[in-house]
Amino acid sequence: MLCFDEPILDKAKSKQWGSKPQVRSCSRRTLRVDFADIGWSEWVLVPKAFDCYYCAGTCGIPDPKVLHPSNHATIQSIVCAVGIVPGVPKPCCVPEKMSLLGVLYQDERGNLVLKVYPSISVESCACR
Repeated sequence: MLCFDEPILDKAKSKQWGSKPQVRSCSRRTLRVDFADIGWSEWVLVPKAFDCYYCAGTCGIPDPKVLHPSNHATIQSIVCAVGIVPGVPKPCCVPEKMSLLGVLYQDERGNLVLKVYPSISVESCACR
């Protein structure tokens, strides 16, 4: 899987005193999903929406204290930075820890069902 680093710019910082936009490092970003917006409101009764979040940002040579990179990601980022093997991409910013979501819905027989969906909301991100 190739992961291309698109600069994620912090526009708020770039407006301050004409400073240059800051490229943001790998982190969790806000994403609220409304089930009506994705066409699921006809069968999902509760919740109506939830915080899904997503991971985005750059993965350079990672800071182990902040981004919790795998050993592979650390080596890959060094190989990419040094350029010893052409075409090796930087590691990708991906979900590291995920949480579950309980969804109440009505099945085809009209029964109320509580289903727990694992790994649906991002808790933290890492470079992999």
